Amino acid sequence: MNMKRLAALLIALTMVLTMTVAAQAESSPKNIAVIIKALGNAYWAVLQSGATAAGEDFGANVTIQGIPNEVDIESQLTMLQNAVSAKADAIVIAVADSQSEANAVSDAYQSGIPIVMVDTKALTDDYSAALLTDNVKAGELAAATLIEKLKTRVSEDETAEIAIQIGSTGSQTIKQRIDGFTAYWEASAPEAWTLLTDDIKVNDGDITKAIQFGHDFLTAYPNLKGFFSPNNGSTVGFATALIEAERTDITMVGFDFSPEMETIIRNSDYNVATMLQRQYLMGYDGVRIALELANGGAVEEKDIDTGVMAVDYANVDSDEVKAAAGIN
Repeated sequence: MNMKRLAALLIALTMVLTMTVAAQAESSPKNIAVIIKALGNAYWAVLQSGATAAGEDFGANVTIQGIPNEVDIESQLTMLQNAVSAKADAIVIAVADSQSEANAVSDAYQSGIPIVMVDTKALTDDYSAALLTDNVKAGELAAATLIEKLKTRVSEDETAEIAIQIGSTGSQTIKQRIDGFTAYWEASAPEAWTLLTDDIKVNDGDITKAIQFGHDFLTAYPNLKGFFSPNNGSTVGFATALIEAERTDITMVGFDFSPEMETIIRNSDYNVATMLQRQYLMGYDGVRIALELANGGAVEEKDIDTGVMAVDYANVDSDEVKAAAGIN
């Protein structure tokens, strides 16, 4: 075999090998990194199950990581950086701090990796898609629900104080819910009913602290008539405190359908409701959209409102609630 024929054969073999490797790479499952808040938390467990189901349905390798609590920002930043370094095909993330993580999310997006945010957005325009509750509207609905429920227990000219606790001060999600809640309250609540906005407790995602804050409010305010909490951990804290103290006289509205909230909602002695988000859908569609983007697709709508609904004793067993909560 002369040198020209040998060279041509080597070139042909190289081309075949390159095409084979490319085809294998193209057909191999995409790697989707999912980074959430508060791993093990009931709310996030539902979102996680949605993400896992999407990975199974669409044949993607989905890895899920989460921080132990919603204020461990540094750990979440490390997870994000590791996903970028590992060249994940796409990243689905619920940021713990909207401001502090904005640059890191922007850098990840600028590296060429599709970024899909769920539940909470970083304060940047550098992302591919976001699946979120409209948090201002959710706060408004929470205020309307609390006012409606209070009116079944408290007269409009009776002094009523409403206590609030939150998980963190850095979450844009929490801020928007509080903004929507307070704006609606100021416009619609009776004048004798006031929010204890000068004494909002911050539990930093610590359930033990959240429970204690609930008991503290019950002890400190003789005119206390209601609780409001805009996130899951704070809601669990308030609900647990009410059950432990057997305070059926306190009306409460919180967020998310935790086991603790389901228990207290099903007890008709308590006057409570929770704002049910569609976090299963956030996890499922978050992975589905991330995979489409990783395969070169595009999104028709960058910001997707996944919706919210009020759940109480009257509708807890409805098909609509079961579907939203991802309950079979």
